[in-house]
Amino acid sequence: MTKLLRTAAITLLCSGYSAMGQELPHQRRILHRPDQPSIREMVTQKYERQEELLTNIIKQQQVKVDDHLSGRKLLDEEEFAHHQRHIQGLQRKLYATKQKDPQMVKLEIEHEIELQERMLAGEFIWTPGSDELVLKNP
Repeated sequence: MTKLLRTAAITLLCSGYSAMGQELPHQRRILHRPDQPSIREMVTQKYERQEELLTNIIKQQQVKVDDHLSGRKLLDEEEFAHHQRHIQGLQRKLYATKQKDPQMVKLEIEHEIELQERMLAGEFIWTPGSDELVLKNP
């Protein structure tokens, strides 16, 4: 075990990088492969599947609530209330998704594609341990 730690420390020192709080530019590790869908295809599929995905999640949550109400799988009151609030929130989101103007959906898709392309171009800084990507030059 000590030998493994020593090897890891030597590797870290030889690489020249500090392990603490260094900001690294975001880089895609695997370049686009022709057999994989393009960014446009992936984003478009995501928006097309959104309604179906929300419907499936609502069904799953409703099954849990129904099981509780029938006495098959009892939940504690906090968990039961959480499931009910979750279902209501998902239903609101599903309603908003269905009512969205097609032109607005197109704009959202184009904006997300633009952000994905900017991310691939390395315009963002990612700090390890953070959940955020920040523009290099805002």
